[in-house]
Amino acid sequence: MLIAFQDRLRLPWRGGAKRISPAALGPALIVPLMMGLAALNAKTAIVLMLALIGFVSWGLQLAERIATRTTFFLSWIVFSIIYMVVIFECEVPLLELLPEENYILLLLSFGALYSLYRTKQLAPLNLVTAQYGTTPKDELPGITEASSGEEQAEQQAQDTVLGIEDDDENDPGISSECAGLIQHAQPNICDICRKVTPRRAYHCAVCGSCVKRRSHHSYWLNCCIGERNYRWYLVALALSECALLLGANLTLTAVCHPFLVVRLLGIPLLLPDDCSEVFEDFELGISFIVAAYAMLISGYITCVLVRQLYLWYRGTTLHEFKRAPASNGGNRNRVWSNWRAILK
Repeated sequence: MLIAFQDRLRLPWRGGAKRISPAALGPALIVPLMMGLAALNAKTAIVLMLALIGFVSWGLQLAERIATRTTFFLSWIVFSIIYMVVIFECEVPLLELLPEENYILLLLSFGALYSLYRTKQLAPLNLVTAQYGTTPKDELPGITEASSGEEQAEQQAQDTVLGIEDDDENDPGISSECAGLIQHAQPNICDICRKVTPRRAYHCAVCGSCVKRRSHHSYWLNCCIGERNYRWYLVALALSECALLLGANLTLTAVCHPFLVVRLLGIPLLLPDDCSEVFEDFELGISFIVAAYAMLISGYITCVLVRQLYLWYRGTTLHEFKRAPASNGGNRNRVWSNWRAILK
């Protein structure tokens, strides 16, 4: 009966109805219910926020442990954005805000959404396709019996690596040729999907394929972060952080008693001072909860963004950082080349 219900749960769409996963509908009920109950009083808000942190942490650990694809967290992001925008535009007293502040917030929000969309859209391009080969290692056509000249060149390269001196050790032509032969004779082959992969490509158990320059699998976007969408991922994190902090500040200064910090280019910078009366009215309470929820998300994004920027500086990825020993977490010699690879 449950299978029949899941099969009939479809959304009308152009080209045919799209099947909806029940996990994608959970956040549509959990997020508004949590916000509505948290707006009742301060104690309820604290308990629900702590329960939310524990529930999301447990869900992420469970998904990572069983290595399964799920749309639950992506749906959580979508419905959280929808509810926060609706409450901000409908409940927050916009008469307390400048039009320019509202326009900047909308611009940052749309920029973050577009960056997230591009990150998700470019994710399939990270997967290693058939062009790298799916032939088993013992049947690769590129590996053939070497001739006597090739064997001598390969032996010279091995002697050079072992520190054995010979008369041709300073010949750059032989060294480059030997390096090419060795690299050609030992391709990177994935032990799981049996594909010949490029350098720094790793297998993702969730996606079921090797990913070029794999950083990690993002359960929030339900895709892998790799070579083609890494830049968009960083931009999405930065814009989301700015939009959440700005929205939280505008909301808190509208529902609380603000005070002036400084004027920048004639624009007043306000911070909330006293929010003790926000739970006396439901509209003020729900606005305050949305701002606190935005600050909670921004704190998590800050940790993720700082970690990614640190790994970017070290010239490594999160996957390589976890695999490497603590003493060899990153190669500082690859810092500049890593920046050029991302910015090109």
